Amino acid sequence: MSSAEPNQASPLGPVEMVVLQGTSFCNLNCAYCYLSQESRRNKATMPLSTILATFEKLFSSPYLENKVRVSWHSGEPLVLRPDYYRAAMDGILNLRTSLGVKSLDVQFDIQTNGTLINQEWCDLLHEYQHCLSIGVSCDGPDFLHDKHRRTWSDKPTHSKTEHGLQLLSSNAIPFDITAVISPEGLDHPIEFIEYFAPYLEHIREFHFNLHDEFFIEEDLESKIEKYIKRYQLFLRALLDYGTKSHCHPMPRIRNFSSFYHRLFTNEEEHSGYDARSMSKPFKTLSIEANGDVTTFYAGLTLDECRDLKNLYGDNHGLVIGNILTDTLSDIAHSNKLKRIMADFEASHSACERGCEYFNLCSGGYNLIKHRRFGRFDATETPECRVHVKTFADTLLNHLDEHLSQ
Repeated sequence: MSSAEPNQASPLGPVEMVVLQGTSFCNLNCAYCYLSQESRRNKATMPLSTILATFEKLFSSPYLENKVRVSWHSGEPLVLRPDYYRAAMDGILNLRTSLGVKSLDVQFDIQTNGTLINQEWCDLLHEYQHCLSIGVSCDGPDFLHDKHRRTWSDKPTHSKTEHGLQLLSSNAIPFDITAVISPEGLDHPIEFIEYFAPYLEHIREFHFNLHDEFFIEEDLESKIEKYIKRYQLFLRALLDYGTKSHCHPMPRIRNFSSFYHRLFTNEEEHSGYDARSMSKPFKTLSIEANGDVTTFYAGLTLDECRDLKNLYGDNHGLVIGNILTDTLSDIAHSNKLKRIMADFEASHSACERGCEYFNLCSGGYNLIKHRRFGRFDATETPECRVHVKTFADTLLNHLDEHLSQ
């Protein structure tokens, strides 16, 4: 962390999260995975030398403030051995000391499908409990989870994921849950949320995402209308269930708490949660196994954006450099990054001018606009209509009903 801190008004950073793709390989073949099958079968591993090179450059840069989170996901992190992460974390923490930034708070997390959790992983989590946490992807009960989360030989995976959750719980290890709500899951909100009841004392953060496959089908408008109605019923069921939490304990759902935070805090307090801030360049740096760098938010790797490979004329999609061959300063001042920043700002400005939900939106729809309309300065997409507008309307209506009672 250089003494030359970036200006408060700087359009870059500071870096709050570094996403490391230890490997793109995965032992599962989930139907909704955003990575290609080729990528998920690739067993290449990010060398420790790449990790150390990344943090040597970052710790010597002006792009950090007081804390940074290092996250391993994209692929299945647990296909690598615990010793890999032990060496990586020790190496990063030793660099922090040797480069004179010992006061920097460095936290680590691993996002896993849970099927490979064993006692050895629990021991690692205990050993580094002061700085390491874990998140597990689980879609609820087996009839929902196993619909889309299957092995390469098309076998169900729920029992193995559940065994992982039970091991973490029996070892008193807290964990986060990320669930994907499939079209089938929309019809079973209570079964979905009640599945997690036995783990309540161990769940820290609970978050759900929607399965977006629906939005690329034909007959879009009528399908969206039907989907919106089902999503409203799903949300209402969870909200009603939550208001009776004294009878029905449930996890704290981050989707809801984040929305209420934006709604009930002043602009200064929630300034970091708006669309611009959430996708601020250098706020998140994603490093692929080969050293390629992307920013703005996770999910912009060359593989994930393979349909936009030549968007900026270099056949590298949204990749803005390589941590092994480029300095962070070169990446930060590259013409390509400036072009992407201009496109994303055009996207944000269009929404800010034309959408009354802008202050309730955390963004992330920039590339979806380009995919749908061929330009960044478009406004409403089917995705934001569901994820933002339907979500906000349902929560606001529910809140209004309870305040008027």
